[in-house]
Amino acid sequence: MRSKQRNVATTQAPSSEGSSATNAKRRGFLLALGVGGAGAAALAARSITGVAPGAEANDVSATTSQGYQLTDHVKRYYDSTKT
Repeated sequence: MRSKQRNVATTQAPSSEGSSATNAKRRGFLLALGVGGAGAAALAARSITGVAPGAEANDVSATTSQGYQLTDHVKRYYDSTKT
């Protein structure tokens, strides 16, 4: 059977000193967590590629790629998409 007594929450105003200190600690923790996560992601990206993020080679002459080339099968595809 159900109890006839209800759980009534007490309405006490939180103290301003304890609340702001707790919020500051919480914000600091979340900030540290975000910065740590970003650092971990950068480290993981560096270890996967072997190059630091943002330190990509800008020397175009070193690459052997000729870039995008419009071939016959690509032209046929573009023709098929026209309405």
